[in-house]
Amino acid sequence: MQNGSPENRWFHLCMADDLASPNAFVTTRVGVVPLVAQNIKGRVVAFRNVCTHRFAVIHGEPAGCGPLRCPYHGWSFDADGVPVGLPFNPTDFQLEAEGRRRLALHPASLARCGRLVFIRVAADGPSLEEELGAALFARLAALSETFPRRGDALEPAEDWEHIKVANLRLHLSPDGVLVLHSAAPPGADQCFSRAITLYPATADAELPA
Repeated sequence: MQNGSPENRWFHLCMADDLASPNAFVTTRVGVVPLVAQNIKGRVVAFRNVCTHRFAVIHGEPAGCGPLRCPYHGWSFDADGVPVGLPFNPTDFQLEAEGRRRLALHPASLARCGRLVFIRVAADGPSLEEELGAALFARLAALSETFPRRGDALEPAEDWEHIKVANLRLHLSPDGVLVLHSAAPPGADQCFSRAITLYPATADAELPA
């Protein structure tokens, strides 16, 4: 997971429920490349977070809810990254369907492991499961499903189990609490680091082995 350039590596981005609502988005940065994952009409997709018109950043916040629309000239994009809303197109741009497709956003890779969402700059490369290995992938997926309920933040103790993968640190308490610390990827500001504390849906939930 740590081999190769940052653009070829998977990084934990968020939980799947962070992208469950229409127009919900989460952003990050890997090196100099800004990225965004967004729910567009129920489809969760990922792109470079840069408008193909004048190369402005589209979403400037780490997370939020709003259409995939550039604040500079108001270009908006569909789930394929194609610009579909172009103010003044008839007079200024005169772009037909093919011209719009040529200005589609650059795609990024998105993968899920249970309720954990990972992102990668490179469009091609090993799958997330290949990077993690089948056993670790299955363990993380099971943990993410066992602890679905968010709650008050807790600081991990030394006697907790600790799992390190990519930029994600998972801390599992003996009595059934899961704390996730997602560090900002290389080159990203600390505003892109995230911490989540999860609790089991029921008190008697079994922990994955």
